[in-house]
Amino acid sequence: MSEKAFTAATTVEQRFRDFLLANDLRLTRERLAILEAVYGIDGTFTIENLRDIMAQTHFHVSTATLYNTTLLLVQANLLVRHPFSSSSAVFERIYDDRPRTYQVCNQCHHITLIKSRDLSTAVQSYKPRRFEVTHRITYIYGICPKCERAMRQRIKIIETKR
Repeated sequence: MSEKAFTAATTVEQRFRDFLLANDLRLTRERLAILEAVYGIDGTFTIENLRDIMAQTHFHVSTATLYNTTLLLVQANLLVRHPFSSSSAVFERIYDDRPRTYQVCNQCHHITLIKSRDLSTAVQSYKPRRFEVTHRITYIYGICPKCERAMRQRIKIIETKR
């Protein structure tokens, strides 16, 4: 682990410890293991993904503990729950205010991270008054090319039957 990654991990753990202390909650080894697993995931994940990762490390926790701890991490501004309209809750780690922009397909719910300097610069430059920014996330909803092709094929089939 690089020194920068170690410093970020230490800062995240300290922020979580401070949050738990401020809310009169216990710091358990399960919560720390889940925090470590979450910050080892690059990108988005579901509770099911997290449960599989925890099982691979031979650290078994209940699904309820995973849900409860991710809720605490969201409240501590260390994790964000994306408002995607998929069946499972989708999470992502955060510890900075680096802007993130996602494309979300309305049909198949496929999520793609967009890397655009122009978009990031525009979102980063917005400075709200009397509002402390914890993270910056933008969602763009539409139809992906795969779903658009499938929709066109269905329309062609219907039109040929007429």
